Amino acid sequence: MDNRNFKREYLFKGITAFLVIAACVIFAFFVFKIDVIWGYLGKIITVLKPVIYGLVIAYLVNPMVRFFDKYISKIIMKKAKKPEKAARVSDIISSIVAILIFSAIIVGLFLLVIPQLITSISGFINTFPARLDAISGWGRKLLRENEKLQDIFTKILEYEKNWLKTDLSGFVNKLASNLASGVWSIVDFFKNFGLGLIFAIYLLLSKDKLLNQSKKTMYALFSDKTVGRILSWLSKSHKVFSGFINGKLLDSLIIGALCFAGTTILGVPYALLVSVIVGITNIIPVFGPYIGGIPSAILVTIESPIKGLYFIIFVILLQILDGNFIGPKILGDKTGLSNFWVMFAIVVGGGLFGILGMLIGVPAFAVIYYAFALFVNYRLQKKNKSTLSDDYSRESLEAGEQSKED
Repeated sequence: MDNRNFKREYLFKGITAFLVIAACVIFAFFVFKIDVIWGYLGKIITVLKPVIYGLVIAYLVNPMVRFFDKYISKIIMKKAKKPEKAARVSDIISSIVAILIFSAIIVGLFLLVIPQLITSISGFINTFPARLDAISGWGRKLLRENEKLQDIFTKILEYEKNWLKTDLSGFVNKLASNLASGVWSIVDFFKNFGLGLIFAIYLLLSKDKLLNQSKKTMYALFSDKTVGRILSWLSKSHKVFSGFINGKLLDSLIIGALCFAGTTILGVPYALLVSVIVGITNIIPVFGPYIGGIPSAILVTIESPIKGLYFIIFVILLQILDGNFIGPKILGDKTGLSNFWVMFAIVVGGGLFGILGMLIGVPAFAVIYYAFALFVNYRLQKKNKSTLSDDYSRESLEAGEQSKED
Protein backbone atom coordinates (compact mmCIF):
# COMPACT_ATOMS: atom_id res chain seq x y z
CA MET A 1 0.00 0.00 0.00
CA ASP A 2 1.23 3.48 -0.84
CA ASN A 3 2.55 5.13 2.32
CA ARG A 4 0.77 8.38 1.44
CA ASN A 5 -2.64 6.68 1.02
CA PHE A 6 -2.00 4.72 4.23
CA LYS A 7 -1.41 7.92 6.20
CA ARG A 8 -4.41 9.62 4.60
CA GLU A 9 -6.70 6.68 5.49
CA TYR A 10 -5.67 6.71 9.13
CA LEU A 11 -5.87 10.50 9.21
CA PHE A 12 -9.49 10.36 8.05
CA LYS A 13 -10.25 7.62 10.59
CA GLY A 14 -8.68 9.70 13.34
CA ILE A 15 -10.63 12.81 12.36
CA THR A 16 -13.86 10.77 12.22
CA ALA A 17 -13.23 9.28 15.67
CA PHE A 18 -12.42 12.72 17.07
CA LEU A 19 -15.61 14.21 15.63
CA VAL A 20 -17.73 11.36 17.01
CA ILE A 21 -16.21 11.77 20.49
CA ALA A 22 -16.61 15.56 20.31
CA ALA A 23 -20.26 15.18 19.28
CA CYS A 24 -20.88 12.81 22.22
CA VAL A 25 -19.23 15.25 24.64
CA ILE A 26 -21.29 18.17 23.30
CA PHE A 27 -24.49 16.12 23.50
CA ALA A 28 -23.71 15.10 27.10
CA PHE A 29 -23.00 18.73 27.98
CA PHE A 30 -26.38 19.78 26.55
CA VAL A 31 -28.17 17.02 28.46
CA PHE A 32 -26.57 17.73 31.87
CA LYS A 33 -26.38 21.52 31.52
CA ILE A 34 -29.72 22.12 29.84
CA ASP A 35 -30.88 24.48 32.64
CA VAL A 36 -27.77 26.63 32.28
CA ILE A 37 -28.16 26.72 28.48
CA TRP A 38 -31.83 27.70 28.73
CA GLY A 39 -30.85 30.41 31.22
CA TYR A 40 -28.34 31.92 28.80
CA LEU A 41 -30.82 31.63 25.93
CA GLY A 42 -33.41 33.41 28.08
CA LYS A 43 -30.98 36.28 28.72
CA ILE A 44 -30.16 36.54 25.01
CA ILE A 45 -33.87 36.59 24.09
CA THR A 46 -34.52 39.28 26.74
CA VAL A 47 -31.80 41.48 25.24
CA LEU A 48 -33.05 40.84 21.70
CA LYS A 49 -36.74 41.45 22.52
CA PRO A 50 -36.92 44.83 20.69
CA VAL A 51 -35.32 43.21 17.62
CA ILE A 52 -37.74 40.26 17.78
CA TYR A 53 -40.70 42.65 18.18
CA GLY A 54 -39.44 44.63 15.21
CA LEU A 55 -39.10 41.54 13.01
CA VAL A 56 -42.62 40.37 13.90
CA ILE A 57 -44.15 43.83 13.38
CA ALA A 58 -42.36 44.30 10.05
CA TYR A 59 -43.52 40.87 8.88
CA LEU A 60 -47.15 41.58 9.83
CA VAL A 61 -47.16 45.12 8.45
CA ASN A 62 -45.38 44.39 5.16
CA PRO A 63 -48.59 43.43 3.26
CA MET A 64 -50.09 46.76 4.34
CA VAL A 65 -46.96 48.56 3.12
CA ARG A 66 -47.22 46.93 -0.31
CA PHE A 67 -50.92 47.86 -0.49
CA PHE A 68 -50.26 51.56 0.23
CA ASP A 69 -47.17 51.65 -1.97
CA LYS A 70 -49.20 50.48 -4.95
CA TYR A 71 -51.43 53.58 -4.80
CA ILE A 72 -49.00 56.16 -3.41
CA SER A 73 -46.38 55.37 -6.05
CA LYS A 74 -48.90 56.01 -8.82
CA ILE A 75 -49.65 59.48 -7.44
CA ILE A 76 -45.98 60.39 -6.91
CA MET A 77 -44.78 58.99 -10.24
CA LYS A 78 -47.08 61.34 -12.19
CA LYS A 79 -45.25 64.42 -10.85
CA ALA A 80 -41.79 62.95 -10.27
CA LYS A 81 -38.81 63.73 -12.49
CA LYS A 82 -36.62 60.99 -11.00
CA PRO A 83 -38.44 57.61 -10.81
CA GLU A 84 -35.91 56.05 -8.41
CA LYS A 85 -36.23 58.89 -5.91
CA ALA A 86 -40.04 58.83 -6.24
CA ALA A 87 -40.08 55.08 -5.56
CA ARG A 88 -37.97 55.62 -2.44
CA VAL A 89 -40.27 58.41 -1.20
CA SER A 90 -43.32 56.20 -1.82
CA ASP A 91 -41.69 53.37 0.13
CA ILE A 92 -40.94 55.67 3.08
CA ILE A 93 -44.46 57.13 3.16
CA SER A 94 -46.08 53.69 2.86
CA SER A 95 -43.94 52.25 5.67
CA ILE A 96 -44.63 55.14 8.05
CA VAL A 97 -48.39 55.14 7.31
CA ALA A 98 -48.61 51.37 7.82
CA ILE A 99 -46.67 51.54 11.11
CA LEU A 100 -48.87 54.42 12.35
CA ILE A 101 -52.06 52.50 11.51
CA PHE A 102 -50.72 49.35 13.20
CA SER A 103 -49.75 51.36 16.30
CA ALA A 104 -53.15 53.09 16.37
CA ILE A 105 -54.92 49.72 16.22
CA ILE A 106 -52.85 48.29 19.11
CA VAL A 107 -53.23 51.40 21.28
CA GLY A 108 -56.94 51.67 20.42
CA LEU A 109 -57.51 48.06 21.46
CA PHE A 110 -55.75 48.70 24.78
CA LEU A 111 -57.73 51.89 25.44
CA LEU A 112 -61.02 50.26 24.44
CA VAL A 113 -60.63 46.83 25.96
CA ILE A 114 -58.58 47.29 29.17
CA PRO A 115 -61.04 49.67 30.94
CA GLN A 116 -63.94 47.42 29.96
CA LEU A 117 -62.08 44.35 31.18
CA ILE A 118 -61.32 45.99 34.52
CA THR A 119 -64.96 47.07 34.90
CA SER A 120 -66.26 43.60 33.98
CA ILE A 121 -63.89 41.76 36.30
CA SER A 122 -64.50 44.10 39.26
CA GLY A 123 -68.26 43.91 38.67
CA PHE A 124 -68.07 40.11 38.57
CA ILE A 125 -66.12 39.97 41.85
CA ASN A 126 -68.54 42.39 43.57
CA THR A 127 -71.71 40.62 42.43
CA PHE A 128 -70.44 37.04 42.76
CA PRO A 129 -71.73 36.47 46.36
CA ALA A 130 -75.22 37.78 45.49
CA ARG A 131 -75.34 35.66 42.33
CA LEU A 132 -74.26 32.63 44.33
CA ASP A 133 -77.10 33.19 46.80
CA ALA A 134 -79.55 33.53 43.91
CA ILE A 135 -78.34 30.26 42.40
CA SER A 136 -78.63 28.68 45.86
CA GLY A 137 -82.29 29.70 46.19
CA TRP A 138 -83.05 28.56 42.64
CA GLY A 139 -81.40 25.18 43.28
CA ARG A 140 -83.24 24.57 46.54
CA LYS A 141 -86.59 25.27 44.89
CA LEU A 142 -85.75 22.95 42.01
CA LEU A 143 -84.57 20.14 44.29
CA ARG A 144 -87.16 20.63 47.02
CA GLU A 145 -88.58 17.10 46.64
CA ASN A 146 -85.20 15.32 46.65
CA GLU A 147 -83.38 15.74 49.97
CA LYS A 148 -80.22 13.87 48.92
CA LEU A 149 -79.65 16.02 45.86
CA GLN A 150 -80.49 19.09 47.93
CA ASP A 151 -77.82 18.14 50.50
CA ILE A 152 -75.23 17.65 47.72
CA PHE A 153 -76.18 20.99 46.19
CA THR A 154 -75.91 22.70 49.60
CA LYS A 155 -72.44 21.24 50.20
CA ILE A 156 -71.27 22.45 46.80
CA LEU A 157 -72.52 25.97 47.56
CA GLU A 158 -70.85 25.95 50.98
CA TYR A 159 -67.60 24.93 49.34
CA GLU A 160 -67.98 27.79 46.83
CA LYS A 161 -68.64 30.29 49.65
CA ASN A 162 -65.62 29.09 51.62
CA TRP A 163 -63.53 29.33 48.47
CA LEU A 164 -64.83 32.87 47.98
CA LYS A 165 -63.83 33.87 51.51
CA THR A 166 -60.44 32.14 51.61
CA ASP A 167 -58.86 31.21 48.28
CA LEU A 168 -60.32 34.04 46.20
CA SER A 169 -59.47 36.63 48.85
CA GLY A 170 -55.94 35.26 49.07
CA PHE A 171 -55.66 35.39 45.30
CA VAL A 172 -56.85 39.01 45.22
CA ASN A 173 -54.37 39.98 47.96
CA LYS A 174 -51.55 38.22 46.13
CA LEU A 175 -52.61 39.94 42.92
CA ALA A 176 -52.52 43.31 44.67
CA SER A 177 -49.06 42.61 46.12
CA ASN A 178 -47.77 41.74 42.65
CA LEU A 179 -49.34 44.81 41.06
CA ALA A 180 -46.04 46.72 41.01
CA SER A 181 -44.28 43.95 39.10
CA GLY A 182 -47.28 43.72 36.77
CA VAL A 183 -47.11 47.43 36.05
CA TRP A 184 -43.38 47.11 35.40
CA SER A 185 -44.07 44.24 32.97
CA ILE A 186 -46.52 46.44 31.09
CA VAL A 187 -44.00 49.30 31.02
CA ASP A 188 -41.32 46.87 29.80
CA PHE A 189 -43.67 45.59 27.08
CA PHE A 190 -44.42 49.09 25.80
CA LYS A 191 -40.71 49.97 25.90
CA ASN A 192 -39.82 46.92 23.80
CA PHE A 193 -42.84 47.51 21.57
CA GLY A 194 -41.82 51.14 20.96
CA LEU A 195 -38.23 50.17 20.14
CA GLY A 196 -39.62 47.37 17.98
CA LEU A 197 -41.68 49.87 15.99
CA ILE A 198 -38.56 51.95 15.29
CA PHE A 199 -36.61 48.85 14.32
CA ALA A 200 -39.52 47.71 12.09
CA ILE A 201 -39.47 51.03 10.18
CA TYR A 202 -35.74 50.69 9.44
CA LEU A 203 -36.27 47.03 8.50
CA LEU A 204 -39.10 47.86 6.10
CA LEU A 205 -37.07 50.62 4.46
CA SER A 206 -34.03 48.34 4.09
CA LYS A 207 -35.77 45.08 3.23
CA ASP A 208 -34.79 45.07 -0.47
CA LYS A 209 -31.13 45.73 0.34
CA LEU A 210 -31.12 43.10 3.09
CA LEU A 211 -32.69 40.53 0.76
CA ASN A 212 -30.13 41.26 -1.94
CA GLN A 213 -27.28 40.94 0.56
CA SER A 214 -28.68 37.61 1.80
CA LYS A 215 -28.91 36.25 -1.76
CA LYS A 216 -25.38 37.46 -2.47
CA THR A 217 -24.10 35.56 0.59
CA MET A 218 -25.95 32.38 -0.41
CA TYR A 219 -24.55 32.47 -3.96
CA ALA A 220 -21.06 32.89 -2.46
CA LEU A 221 -21.49 29.85 -0.17
CA PHE A 222 -23.55 27.43 -2.26
CA SER A 223 -24.02 26.30 -5.85
CA ASP A 224 -26.63 27.96 -8.06
CA LYS A 225 -28.80 24.84 -7.93
CA THR A 226 -28.71 24.73 -4.11
CA VAL A 227 -29.50 28.44 -3.88
CA GLY A 228 -32.50 27.91 -6.17
CA ARG A 229 -33.80 25.18 -3.87
CA ILE A 230 -33.24 27.32 -0.76
CA LEU A 231 -35.05 30.30 -2.31
CA SER A 232 -37.93 28.05 -3.42
CA TRP A 233 -38.23 26.66 0.11
CA LEU A 234 -38.11 30.16 1.65
CA SER A 235 -40.77 31.37 -0.79
CA LYS A 236 -43.01 28.46 0.19
CA SER A 237 -42.32 29.11 3.89
CA HIS A 238 -43.26 32.77 3.52
CA LYS A 239 -46.43 31.86 1.64
CA VAL A 240 -47.49 29.37 4.32
CA PHE A 241 -46.64 31.60 7.30
CA SER A 242 -48.04 34.87 5.94
CA GLY A 243 -51.17 33.22 4.56
CA PHE A 244 -51.91 31.34 7.77
CA ILE A 245 -51.06 34.04 10.32
CA ASN A 246 -52.70 36.94 8.46
CA GLY A 247 -55.70 34.80 7.57
CA LYS A 248 -56.09 33.61 11.15
CA LEU A 249 -55.86 37.17 12.50
CA LEU A 250 -58.53 38.36 10.06
CA ASP A 251 -60.72 35.34 10.85
CA SER A 252 -60.42 35.94 14.60
CA LEU A 253 -61.18 39.65 14.18
CA ILE A 254 -64.38 38.79 12.28
CA ILE A 255 -65.38 36.17 14.87
CA GLY A 256 -64.73 38.59 17.75
CA ALA A 257 -66.81 41.31 16.05
CA LEU A 258 -69.67 38.89 15.28
CA CYS A 259 -69.55 37.59 18.86
CA PHE A 260 -69.76 41.12 20.26
CA ALA A 261 -72.68 42.00 17.95
CA GLY A 262 -74.53 38.79 18.80
CA THR A 263 -73.98 38.94 22.56
CA THR A 264 -74.99 42.62 22.62
CA ILE A 265 -78.24 41.84 20.77
CA LEU A 266 -78.96 38.90 23.11
CA GLY A 267 -78.20 41.04 26.16
CA VAL A 268 -75.46 38.70 27.37
CA PRO A 269 -73.54 40.15 30.36
CA TYR A 270 -69.85 41.00 29.92
CA ALA A 271 -70.40 41.12 26.14
CA LEU A 272 -67.12 42.90 25.36
CA LEU A 273 -65.09 40.76 27.77
CA VAL A 274 -66.30 37.39 26.43
CA SER A 275 -66.05 38.62 22.82
CA VAL A 276 -62.41 39.60 23.33
CA ILE A 277 -61.71 36.20 24.93
CA VAL A 278 -63.46 34.32 22.11
CA GLY A 279 -61.78 36.43 19.41
CA ILE A 280 -58.25 36.11 20.81
CA THR A 281 -58.43 32.38 21.58
CA ASN A 282 -59.93 31.73 18.13
CA ILE A 283 -56.44 32.43 16.74
CA ILE A 284 -55.40 29.03 18.14
CA PRO A 285 -56.45 26.31 15.66
CA VAL A 286 -58.85 23.52 16.73
CA PHE A 287 -58.61 24.03 20.53
CA GLY A 288 -59.04 27.82 20.53
CA PRO A 289 -62.87 27.91 20.56
CA TYR A 290 -62.95 25.59 23.59
CA ILE A 291 -60.17 27.42 25.44
CA GLY A 292 -62.09 30.70 25.16
CA GLY A 293 -65.68 29.45 25.06
CA ILE A 294 -65.76 27.34 28.23
CA PRO A 295 -64.56 29.99 30.77
CA SER A 296 -66.69 32.63 29.02
CA ALA A 297 -69.77 30.40 29.30
CA ILE A 298 -69.10 29.81 33.01
CA LEU A 299 -68.67 33.56 33.56
CA VAL A 300 -71.98 34.38 31.83
CA THR A 301 -73.85 31.48 33.47
CA ILE A 302 -72.91 32.64 36.97
CA GLU A 303 -74.36 36.06 36.14
CA SER A 304 -77.48 34.68 34.40
CA PRO A 305 -78.10 30.95 33.78
CA ILE A 306 -80.58 31.56 30.95
CA LYS A 307 -78.23 34.03 29.24
CA GLY A 308 -75.46 31.49 29.72
CA LEU A 309 -77.54 28.97 27.76
CA TYR A 310 -78.13 31.58 25.02
CA PHE A 311 -74.39 32.28 24.91
CA ILE A 312 -73.44 28.59 24.61
CA ILE A 313 -75.91 28.05 21.72
CA PHE A 314 -74.73 31.25 20.02
CA VAL A 315 -71.03 30.33 20.29
CA ILE A 316 -71.68 26.83 18.92
CA LEU A 317 -73.52 28.32 15.93
CA LEU A 318 -70.74 30.89 15.49
CA GLN A 319 -68.07 28.17 15.44
CA ILE A 320 -70.11 26.14 12.93
CA LEU A 321 -70.28 29.25 10.74
CA ASP A 322 -66.54 29.82 11.15
CA GLY A 323 -65.54 26.20 10.57
CA ASN A 324 -67.67 25.69 7.48
CA PHE A 325 -67.76 29.10 5.80
CA ILE A 326 -65.65 31.98 7.18
CA GLY A 327 -62.48 30.00 8.00
CA PRO A 328 -62.28 28.04 4.71
CA LYS A 329 -63.02 31.19 2.67
CA ILE A 330 -60.21 33.15 4.35
CA LEU A 331 -57.62 30.43 5.00
CA GLY A 332 -58.34 27.86 2.31
CA ASP A 333 -55.67 25.13 2.37
CA LYS A 334 -52.71 27.31 3.33
CA THR A 335 -50.73 24.62 5.13
CA GLY A 336 -51.33 21.53 3.00
CA LEU A 337 -51.43 19.37 6.15
CA SER A 338 -53.93 16.63 6.93
CA ASN A 339 -56.05 16.84 10.07
CA PHE A 340 -53.76 14.36 11.85
CA TRP A 341 -50.63 16.48 11.28
CA VAL A 342 -52.51 19.66 12.28
CA MET A 343 -53.43 18.07 15.61
CA PHE A 344 -49.86 16.76 15.99
CA ALA A 345 -48.38 20.22 15.35
CA ILE A 346 -50.73 21.89 17.84
CA VAL A 347 -50.07 19.36 20.62
CA VAL A 348 -46.28 19.38 20.17
CA GLY A 349 -46.10 23.17 19.71
CA GLY A 350 -48.29 23.77 22.76
CA GLY A 351 -46.27 21.35 24.86
CA LEU A 352 -42.96 23.02 23.96
CA PHE A 353 -43.89 26.71 23.76
CA GLY A 354 -47.37 27.09 25.27
CA ILE A 355 -50.03 29.26 23.61
CA LEU A 356 -47.54 30.76 21.13
CA GLY A 357 -46.48 27.26 20.13
CA MET A 358 -50.10 26.26 19.50
CA LEU A 359 -50.45 29.26 17.18
CA ILE A 360 -47.26 28.99 15.12
CA GLY A 361 -46.92 25.21 15.45
CA VAL A 362 -49.13 24.51 12.42
CA PRO A 363 -47.37 26.77 9.86
CA ALA A 364 -43.94 25.88 11.30
CA PHE A 365 -44.61 22.16 10.98
CA ALA A 366 -46.06 22.74 7.49
CA VAL A 367 -42.74 24.28 6.43
CA ILE A 368 -40.76 21.37 7.96
CA TYR A 369 -43.14 18.88 6.34
CA TYR A 370 -42.72 20.58 2.95
CA ALA A 371 -38.89 20.52 3.24
CA PHE A 372 -38.91 16.84 4.22
CA ALA A 373 -41.27 16.01 1.32
CA LEU A 374 -38.88 17.77 -1.09
CA PHE A 375 -35.97 15.74 0.26
CA VAL A 376 -37.89 12.44 0.02
CA ASN A 377 -39.04 13.16 -3.55
CA TYR A 378 -35.49 14.15 -4.54
CA ARG A 379 -34.12 10.86 -3.21
CA LEU A 380 -36.85 8.86 -4.95
CA GLN A 381 -36.23 10.62 -8.26
CA LYS A 382 -32.52 9.74 -8.04
CA LYS A 383 -33.59 6.08 -7.67
CA ASN A 384 -36.06 6.40 -10.59
CA LYS A 385 -39.00 5.62 -8.30
CA SER A 386 -42.47 7.15 -8.15
CA THR A 387 -43.05 10.19 -5.92
CA LEU A 388 -46.78 9.45 -5.52
CA SER A 389 -47.77 8.11 -2.08
CA ASP A 390 -50.57 5.96 -3.54
CA ASP A 391 -48.00 3.97 -5.52
CA TYR A 392 -46.63 2.62 -2.22
CA SER A 393 -49.87 1.06 -0.98
CA ARG A 394 -49.83 -2.65 -0.23
CA GLU A 395 -51.79 -3.49 -3.38
CA SER A 396 -49.52 -1.41 -5.62
CA LEU A 397 -46.35 -2.93 -4.17
CA GLU A 398 -47.74 -6.47 -4.53
CA ALA A 399 -48.74 -5.73 -8.12
CA GLY A 400 -45.23 -4.42 -8.82
CA GLU A 401 -43.62 -7.56 -7.37
CA GLN A 402 -45.97 -9.74 -9.43
CA SER A 403 -45.08 -7.92 -12.64
CA LYS A 404 -41.35 -8.44 -11.91
CA GLU A 405 -41.88 -12.20 -11.42
CA ASP A 406 -43.81 -12.44 -14.71
